[in-house]
Amino acid sequence: MKVGYLFGAILVVLSMSLITNASQLDFSWSAPKTYVHNKGTSGEVMYIIWFYNLGNTIDKPILVPIEVLLVTDTGEKYPDAYYPDIMKHVVPLDEYYKEGKKYQHAAIARGELSPKATKHCVAMFEDVDPKARRLDLFVTGISHFFFWRWRMVDYSYKITYEKEQNYWKLIEHGMTKDFSHRSYEFESDNW
Repeated sequence: MKVGYLFGAILVVLSMSLITNASQLDFSWSAPKTYVHNKGTSGEVMYIIWFYNLGNTIDKPILVPIEVLLVTDTGEKYPDAYYPDIMKHVVPLDEYYKEGKKYQHAAIARGELSPKATKHCVAMFEDVDPKARRLDLFVTGISHFFFWRWRMVDYSYKITYEKEQNYWKLIEHGMTKDFSHRSYEFESDNW
């Protein structure tokens, strides 16, 4: 009987350490917004704009090798991009926008995240198929470092939205084993 209690205590301690490690990164986001640049002109371009935050919750720096990819129900894949020329037009779309707030995109945000720091990020997807009724956002590099450090499976965080009139409605989100986005070559394969 004592062996059973000892085994149970060991499992509790191990699970507590896994929970502690899993909560090093605070990942939050808002619904994507549609922005049309140069609306009504021959240079009209449609963008999907997505704001998210990466926060370090511990007193040590952590490494976040983040990548973002958008996949539509029409089969198109769009890498995260950054267009500085339209930033002044899209920042008011952030529901938490305030004067002086600095935004980064994945290519700049990836890497070391200082203790107790938060990075405010924006992902921009250009010329998204206007027929798309469903969006899947895949975010890699936010799972525990154990997975990507030793080149094991890095499960992606998948966030799914469906078009409802003129906004994107959240359908589901969570870690996924869906590898449909893996055929796309991310920039930072050397993580």
